[in-house]
Amino acid sequence: MANYRAVASGNWNTAATWGGGAVPPNGAGHSIYSNTFTVTVDINVDVALITNAANAGTFVGGGTAAAGGGFTLSNGVTLTSSNVTLGTNATLVTLASTNSASIVGNITGSNNSNISCVINSGTGTLTVTGIITGGTATTSNWGCNNSSTGVINVSGSLVGGSVGGTNYALINSLTGTITMTGSVTSGSLSPAANNASTGTFTIVGDITATNGANAFTSSNSGATNRLSGSFISAANGYAAIYAVKYFLNTSPTAAKTRYALNGSSTYLDMFTADNSLGQAAITDVRFGTVYASGALTGVAYIPSAGSVAFGVPVDNTTGTATLTAANVRAAIGMASANLDTQLAAIPTAITNANAVWDELMSNHTTSGTFGGRIVRSINSNNELQLTGSHHAAADVHEFQAAVIQSVAFATSAVTLFTGAMRTELTPELTEITEVHAIHGLDIANALTVTPTSRTSGAITQAITGDGTTNTVVTRV
Repeated sequence: MANYRAVASGNWNTAATWGGGAVPPNGAGHSIYSNTFTVTVDINVDVALITNAANAGTFVGGGTAAAGGGFTLSNGVTLTSSNVTLGTNATLVTLASTNSASIVGNITGSNNSNISCVINSGTGTLTVTGIITGGTATTSNWGCNNSSTGVINVSGSLVGGSVGGTNYALINSLTGTITMTGSVTSGSLSPAANNASTGTFTIVGDITATNGANAFTSSNSGATNRLSGSFISAANGYAAIYAVKYFLNTSPTAAKTRYALNGSSTYLDMFTADNSLGQAAITDVRFGTVYASGALTGVAYIPSAGSVAFGVPVDNTTGTATLTAANVRAAIGMASANLDTQLAAIPTAITNANAVWDELMSNHTTSGTFGGRIVRSINSNNELQLTGSHHAAADVHEFQAAVIQSVAFATSAVTLFTGAMRTELTPELTEITEVHAIHGLDIANALTVTPTSRTSGAITQAITGDGTTNTVVTRV
């Protein structure tokens, strides 16, 4: 951490320019003084302080520091310093000719009148990243000045001075172009920015006035002022923008203007097309309706009053459509003029019955349909058949007297019935035959009886016991 002072006018990167014959190294703690000389910044530098003020401290190389001098930026260099401060009644940093260069850091004016801390006096482009603050002189001490036809681009913030007068943080003096991206806030008594002539000044960010000054001013009707942001006035009535004319950019990030209303603590907010600040949603606005200064278009489909029943609420009115019997008939195609024709076309009961019969006979007699299971006897594969006498031929499970007579059965049916019965009673018939034989009633097989057995054909019974008190007969 050291103080370096120039001992001759020349390039920064030349040892002879500096006290002690050593080029100041880059470092966050170093302070650099122009010491009445003009130093050309021909390399990228990064130090803590750049100033043309006097300093009584100890310097590398010794000697005494004096106030005055300044720094000129070469083309393409970047000067980085957290504190670029004007200390005398002479400009501290100059971008001349067609050069383009950058300053990264904070720029502050001084208490000397009618001077700029940093000035672009040529046609090149100066890029500043940081905070620029106006001075504290009673008259016109500016932080940064575009004094010719060049360009200044700032990213950061602007703050006006704290003493009455025009101590702007940033001024466009002639016909050049300034683009400011960031907040613009007036000081306690001075505006933050001014477009003094016919140049172009664009601000993308919030513009805020304080209790003692406007934030942005422009009194020349030939100036082009393009603004985008939240424009907020102070409670005592100072407007954030004091200009003959200005334009909002095509897509403002926030377009709200706040004016003091009847006292120091009440505001009136006026909105433009930024929907986030209170415009109705497009889904709540009738389709095709353009609003919010042309930025928004409604998409809600709302019927007209003439399409809604009389008295029913619709948008901001009520429906006017009336419903009459004639209107209903007309709507469904049954107006009196053609009602008779339409009624005549309705089929009669007989027509419908015939149509049902024809449908059943023509389309419901195939295999698998219900009609296919009730057909005449010409089809022997069906479960139920109708004979020529219109009698049903089917399996019979129960006879009832005088209902089905023997003459109604064909001979073949009787044969089938008898055979089925005999097959079903085979076990019983066998037993009857054996009983018939063992009692000696079978002519073909005589019954032979002995004291110990009885035999008839294949049937044999054994006789046991004493023949007096008991006799047991067992089939063998």
